[in-house]
Amino acid sequence: MRWLLAPAAALLLIGAAAPQRWIAAWTAPPIGYEPRIRDGLGRPYRDETVRQVVRAGIAGRTLRIRLSNELGDTPLKLGGASIVRLDAAGAPVSGSLRALSFAGAADVIIPARAPYLSDPIDFPVAAGERFAVSVHYAGETEAAAHAQMVDVAPGNQTGSVVLTDAKRARASGIVSGVEVTGSRENRVLVAFGDSITEGAGATQSKAMSWPDQLQRLLAANARGRCWSVANAGISGNRLLSSGRGPNALSRFERDVLGVPGVTHVVLLEGINDIGKIADPARAHEQATAAQIIAAHRQLLARAKGAGLKVIVGTLLPYEGAAYADTAGEQRRQTVNRWIRENARQYDAVIDFDAAMQEPGKPSVMRLAWQIGDHLHPNDAGYTAMAQTALPVVLRQGCGR
Repeated sequence: MRWLLAPAAALLLIGAAAPQRWIAAWTAPPIGYEPRIRDGLGRPYRDETVRQVVRAGIAGRTLRIRLSNELGDTPLKLGGASIVRLDAAGAPVSGSLRALSFAGAADVIIPARAPYLSDPIDFPVAAGERFAVSVHYAGETEAAAHAQMVDVAPGNQTGSVVLTDAKRARASGIVSGVEVTGSRENRVLVAFGDSITEGAGATQSKAMSWPDQLQRLLAANARGRCWSVANAGISGNRLLSSGRGPNALSRFERDVLGVPGVTHVVLLEGINDIGKIADPARAHEQATAAQIIAAHRQLLARAKGAGLKVIVGTLLPYEGAAYADTAGEQRRQTVNRWIRENARQYDAVIDFDAAMQEPGKPSVMRLAWQIGDHLHPNDAGYTAMAQTALPVVLRQGCGR
């Protein structure tokens, strides 16, 4: 016997079966365990709570946290985790602490080489709001994550609004993503690159990287409020050789294609491959312009194969940087020329090179917009980059 459903009942069943659409509100791709990093803790965590500040790029009501052990060779045991709101001064807000759970449990063991999602919680966040995630490491742990400024406190203090006897240090933060539920109209743009994308030289407490500033510009524009910008920059990262973080070709699936809700990517990477390598033992890592272009072709093909819109940025001027030389400048010019001549292969091009040139000295980054190393922009320089990217992104539109 065939059973026929009335149209209204069928619609109810379809609506009930429709899955939630998760979108990335913030990301921090894992780099690896770095005990010797500047200002670092210099040792493993030992029965300690680590509090990491994160920021929601886009508003949401339901939230979940993504933890990363993807670069870890052993299982990672956590005794608990929690989330707390922060006020404008960065202080935890009394009464806002919420425990996180994993399949209903407070503790969890994350397998080696794996990420792990917390259970979703009703935790409304506004666009731009900062909050902190606290994680308790139950034993001695060399967390292989993204080094950043965190607060480290003794014992399990995930139930405390204010941490006791906390020490501020640069160390691993295993929160690699904040995800919120979104609508069909939302667009997720992953900014994929190196230190210039991560925001080296920017005022970190004010979130002044160009992706952070682009997010705020989009939120302030009626045509841009559908956008969430995820920063997948890693300082020191390269296209072809691993070092600080896996090379770009190897991490692309994880840090771009695997980002929830991703629709667009901005590719801005290659200057670290171009820079002169002085160590003879590493001479084989010196990439040619042809190899860098081939890497760009690979990323373009993989992104397009996954249905993403691809925006590419030209490489910024770098004359005067510690690893700059005449041969490297020729490689940079060759790569940028290829990008401009092949613009139709991409969905859009952001000409960061032209925007950031010193007047009359096109191979030099504008002096007023850099931190003095001729490689990294300052806050004003990142503002210029965000303003250059804004009209390009807005032309991509919203909606399905």
